[in-house]
Amino acid sequence: MKNLLFLALLVSFIAGCEQNPVNGSENIRDSDFIATIVGFDLNCSTCVLEFPDDNSQIKKEIGQSPNNYYQTVNLGRGDYEPGQKVRVKLRKTEADEVTPCITLYPSFSYKSVFITEFEDFSNIVFSDTIKLSYKDCLYDPADHFYICLDSVLNDSRCPTGVMCIWEGNAEVKFKFEKLNESPVYFNLNTNMRFIQDTVIERFSISLIDLSPYPEIGIKHSPNLYKARLIIKKN
Repeated sequence: MKNLLFLALLVSFIAGCEQNPVNGSENIRDSDFIATIVGFDLNCSTCVLEFPDDNSQIKKEIGQSPNNYYQTVNLGRGDYEPGQKVRVKLRKTEADEVTPCITLYPSFSYKSVFITEFEDFSNIVFSDTIKLSYKDCLYDPADHFYICLDSVLNDSRCPTGVMCIWEGNAEVKFKFEKLNESPVYFNLNTNMRFIQDTVIERFSISLIDLSPYPEIGIKHSPNLYKARLIIKKN
């Protein structure tokens, strides 16, 4: 009886290990990350990517790399230039994926990553309503700048089906960033009592609304937020 009980516990333990990957590797493979191309390996001509400081998933699975720079083993420089952003999925590199030009003639001491998927950001359409998802960016290839939805600072809008004294407000933080220049952060609001638009260089940016709208008893995940904007070139 004891042997049967031990065998059952052993099978349960093995099954549990199979269903729960170590270090959340399954999560990182399924996650999208925004990276900035900061340079290229001198020997292999592959891209070196910079990830934001708060990417704890990458640090946990891949490890801490100097300046949050990570060397790709399979993303070639192609048409990229330093300062460009790209959306990627990634994972740890296998031993046979790291090419000799990286191991025998190392240009950097950065940790290596394998890019499983990558795509450029959609281009901005001026003077029309555009949607910008949480942590996503749009790009203007003519003037070489990005606008990104950084975060939703607060959302006090009156939930659907509730009687409120006032309509409330959602405050959204955005980032305007030109290639190889420091980003400019700014906040816009859904309530007309507060700032709803701004002008940066030759571009006027107006927030139309933010979805999803609050509902009583429902807490929306930040990943669901989408802002509607109008960007005009002055």
